[in-house]
Amino acid sequence: MNRSIPALTLAGALVLGSALVAAPAQAAPGDGTYYSVPFSGDLYVTAEYEGYLFPATATFADWAADGFPKPVPAAVTYRAFTWADEIYSDIQTDPGAVFTHELTYPEWRAAGSPAPSTTGVPSNGAVYKYEYSDELFVGVLSDGRDVPVNHKLTFPEFAHLGYPDADVRDEGFRKLSWLPSIVGATVPTYEIAAIDFWTWEYWGKPTPQVVKSFTGDRFCQTAGSADIRYVGIAAPQGVKLSYGQWLEAGSPAPTRC
Repeated sequence: MNRSIPALTLAGALVLGSALVAAPAQAAPGDGTYYSVPFSGDLYVTAEYEGYLFPATATFADWAADGFPKPVPAAVTYRAFTWADEIYSDIQTDPGAVFTHELTYPEWRAAGSPAPSTTGVPSNGAVYKYEYSDELFVGVLSDGRDVPVNHKLTFPEFAHLGYPDADVRDEGFRKLSWLPSIVGATVPTYEIAAIDFWTWEYWGKPTPQVVKSFTGDRFCQTAGSADIRYVGIAAPQGVKLSYGQWLEAGSPAPTRC
């Protein structure tokens, strides 16, 4: 029987790390149980992906093929953050099978306008930091969004969440001291490249690590010109340097462009 596996649940493991997917359970899914939720008519079954269990939305055809079994209420908890308006529901079917759904306003009303807890992180969320910085961020991936929500935490916000452990990420955001461009993960491909302000804002405006150079940096001059250009990951199309920028870069001897 084919079940519809939420693509965002699977993508979450790649975007925010293993904290976004449920811990592997001992029992295999597929016992025929259907689960209902109080805020919509959707039904869920427990699905499995590479050893991880999670609730997946069931199709009407699946439910009909199984003889329309009476659904069992899923365990649902509601969470929110003090700095945002979004309300998330953590839907749990079997033990270890849980994922996060961002509620619309009508769904929240249909559930009875529950007061969400603000002292924890949704199941498909994680607190993380970059290895070169003490800044803390929280990211949440839900099936109501194409990309995660990322937010830089203040200390009071971190304390309100209960001082959760932070995952440490190797990659981060970097820049040259003499060029404003920030190099980091693009969206939605997560390729490392020079990013625009929107992308930097999307990641929570992390303070970039200042580096001396990037692999493949070039400084060059065209024939007959005194202008020195920088060409590299921070400026793939090349940028003309001022004398001060060239000095701050270490006065590299230019090659021919």
